[in-house]
Amino acid sequence: MANVHITPPPLSAQSMADLLCTVILLCRGVGTDKKPFWAYMCIKPSMAESFKEARNKGVFQLENYGTIIELGEGDEVPSEIKQRMERDYGVNHHFEEDLMAAIKSLEHDKL
Repeated sequence: MANVHITPPPLSAQSMADLLCTVILLCRGVGTDKKPFWAYMCIKPSMAESFKEARNKGVFQLENYGTIIELGEGDEVPSEIKQRMERDYGVNHHFEEDLMAAIKSLEHDKL
């Protein structure tokens, strides 16, 4: 019997990015019941732009744009959930501040 080798078609850069990584976001909003909620979501890179557009429009279903990891009611995420997200998923709740500090440091080094 002859060996048959099947070669899959090449993946696009976008498909490869979707396979290799996801973006974890902390979303806050108001549900249809008018109560505030928060949710940690995994979003594939290919969905990032459509998620941003939906968010800017206002009303949308989170699960249409990614996987919900944690979800809860209220304005603030409980500390035990934040700690679990940091431990289990590597979430950096200070990412924006860290990024701005790094940018300022680089700008200062150029002077």
